[in-house]
Amino acid sequence: MGLLKKLFGKKETLVVEERITPPPPPEPEPIEVREVTAHELGNLLESDGPVTVVDLRQAWEYNSGRIPGAINVPMMELPARLKDLPKEGHLIMQCYHGYTSLDASAYLIQNGWQADQVSSLAGGMSGWVASQGIESLERDME
Repeated sequence: MGLLKKLFGKKETLVVEERITPPPPPEPEPIEVREVTAHELGNLLESDGPVTVVDLRQAWEYNSGRIPGAINVPMMELPARLKDLPKEGHLIMQCYHGYTSLDASAYLIQNGWQADQVSSLAGGMSGWVASQGIESLERDME
């Protein structure tokens, strides 16, 4: 016989705490990134509005050929160089094939840029060259 039963005449009971698991937090809303074609970008660059092309490729790729007027901010440097990007006008993110620029565009939107201000170049540099020709590229002279 248990000691408690002898002392109090009651059965021993074990109290089990029921743990309530809170529901998981809601999934964040997906970020929709607008894409522009090389043809649309060409028209934007000819317009009077402020447009900045951000080339996310490595410096050696950028130096070998770039969209006219593009600035070089390699993808790995983007978080540290957000302050270098203009908050006014339209930013066109550009990489080699157009996949990295989608991620970079979403990153900018998550960090305060308006979704209608940031776009990704569909097809990237390869799409630009296919549409505008290799002769459209600016190059550094050696």
